[in-house]
Amino acid sequence: MTPPAQRALAWRGAVLLSAVAALSWGGRQWLLRPVVLEVDGRARQEWVLAGRVADALRQARVALGPHDEVLPAVGTWVSRGMTIRVLRAFPVEVFSDGQRRVVRLARGTVAEALGRAGVRVGPLDRVEPELEQPVRPNMQVRVVRVREEVRVWRETVPFRTLRRPEPRWEQGRTGILREGRPGIVEHTEQVRYENGRVVARRPVASRVVVQKVDRIVGVGTRVVWRTLETPVGKLRYRRRLEMVATAYYPGPESTGKSADGITATGMRAGHGVVAVDPRVIPLGTRLYIPGYGLAVAGDVGGAIKGLRIDLGFSTLREALHFGRRRVTVYVLD
Repeated sequence: MTPPAQRALAWRGAVLLSAVAALSWGGRQWLLRPVVLEVDGRARQEWVLAGRVADALRQARVALGPHDEVLPAVGTWVSRGMTIRVLRAFPVEVFSDGQRRVVRLARGTVAEALGRAGVRVGPLDRVEPELEQPVRPNMQVRVVRVREEVRVWRETVPFRTLRRPEPRWEQGRTGILREGRPGIVEHTEQVRYENGRVVARRPVASRVVVQKVDRIVGVGTRVVWRTLETPVGKLRYRRRLEMVATAYYPGPESTGKSADGITATGMRAGHGVVAVDPRVIPLGTRLYIPGYGLAVAGDVGGAIKGLRIDLGFSTLREALHFGRRRVTVYVLD
């Protein structure tokens, strides 16, 4: 081929390449689409080649995390003026059954966060915040396990001891007229547990399984008079008591400097005036005590309880000599 022919062929090739390049650029210009990208809360416009949303993000150099979300979906075809939103995933803490789980999601509700964490919620369980609440970054979700059960338990009801006058028996005699028996009451209650701990009890029903029976003690009330030979002559008495007696002297050596020697009944303390428990021997009762003599219940004392008696003496020496001993007390009237 001659040089002029070669030059002509080269010129034609250059023209052809220019035409192809022009056509290629024009086609690319025809395929470009304007879109709005919203990433990390900021919006910007991008020109991307026609394709899918995933291609547009790749062209715009937007990297996606494993739990990020894109709206519309990455498989959607790009259209002119489309807005593409990238929602970044954030952590949400889930506390349940003594464990802490961290899940990442870009949006959704508390219920969806629990589903992502693999936590199931029972019909009575309580979730804080509520299931319908939208999630937010670093939210803490707590699941309180709630269960209820019906519990049945029995209670022993103690019996009482009742004293009943028994006119057939002599005064001073006591005895059991009827034995007692404890009762049993069955209770039914509903118990509510939260995370394994009891938080509430609600009574449902109670029924008597065994009826209690009170014990009845008979107390003799019949007065039987007897005669007692004493150094002061025959005395009629209706009751005899075995008691612990202590001696006292109404002077300051025995009763203190502030004592005035006047008893609870207004009598002057001394020999023949004794202190008793009024529940055992009524004040004013005449008594006879062997080794002491006739006396009257005319005083009380803080330490005189039950079968105890204080015997008054006229001198300190007599009181010290008597001391403390057991005595028989005859109730004369």
